[in-house]
Amino acid sequence: MKRIMTIAVFALLMMGCGNNGNKAERNEPSEVCVWENGQWDTDWMQKYVEYVRGKDRFFTDNRIIDIWNTWALAYIDDDKIPEMVLLCPGEAYGNKVLTIHDGKVVEWSSWRCNAAYIPKSGLIENNDGSMGEYWDKVVRLKDGQFTEIYNHTDILYQSHDKIDDTTGADEYYCVFNGDTTVRIGFEMDCHQYDNKLNAIFYSKGNAITFGGSLDHIETAILEKGWQPTLPDGVTMKDYKITLSVR
Repeated sequence: MKRIMTIAVFALLMMGCGNNGNKAERNEPSEVCVWENGQWDTDWMQKYVEYVRGKDRFFTDNRIIDIWNTWALAYIDDDKIPEMVLLCPGEAYGNKVLTIHDGKVVEWSSWRCNAAYIPKSGLIENNDGSMGEYWDKVVRLKDGQFTEIYNHTDILYQSHDKIDDTTGADEYYCVFNGDTTVRIGFEMDCHQYDNKLNAIFYSKGNAITFGGSLDHIETAILEKGWQPTLPDGVTMKDYKITLSVR
């Protein structure tokens, strides 16, 4: 808890507690207040907290906060409420993205850890691989729905010990938006699809990775009844937590 407290106090003393929407519109970091006066600061933050205290829909014997141990906020779509990103705790779990639409929390999960988004665009890319299957997917968040709009997946069909330019190379099923061809080469090597991915995702702005670029904090503070250990001279009224959000 000591490190969490340090983050919160630094936010209190150096940045204040507020939400600079103008910066968010320019895709620059905003300081968003999540805790103030001894409680979660907004209705949407309270909804996120209640949701992650519940059972995970895949690992039903565990609550979400029992598995995902860090979280962040991100402006993925273009409304005023940031998404909550639960950062990947291990390859088997991936990242979770929570959004609020019509007062309800909606969830999307990445496959494995490697995912990125373009602020305010609604676009998320999930580029990763496992056990002979490699994928590059783009999902659009709009009106509370996560919709896959691009999918290039390579699935290992036959592996060869000898790698050369002919029949010695590995063979893959190359699946693009449901169309399948067989090719020879390395994984994720269907270069004819690069321009389509660039047009759909990378041309829309600068991508930010979930794991490395977000201001994050432990999910332990989301536990029911959590209260900070206050430093000397700081009251609960003074204690505030802000996060830098892109």
